[in-house]
Amino acid sequence: MNGFSVLMFILSIGVFFSGLYLFTGHNSELLLWKTYRKNTPKEEIINVGKWTMISSLVPLVLGILGIIFKFE
Repeated sequence: MNGFSVLMFILSIGVFFSGLYLFTGHNSELLLWKTYRKNTPKEEIINVGKWTMISSLVPLVLGILGIIFKFE
C-alpha cells in the first residue's frame, strides 16, 4: 500500500472534521487562531466550515483512489 495515499487520506479526514466543527457554528480559537476580526459573524464561520469541508473532498477522493489503484 502506498504510504503517501494513506497520509493524504488521513489528512483529508482531519481537515473534513475541522470544517464540520466550524460548520456547526463553533468559533474555535484553536482552528481560527489568527483572525483579524475578533467578532466574526456566525454565518461567516459556517461558510468557512462549508468550504473547508468541500475542499477536503478532493484529497479524500485522491487518497481513496491511490489506495485502491496503488498509485506510485
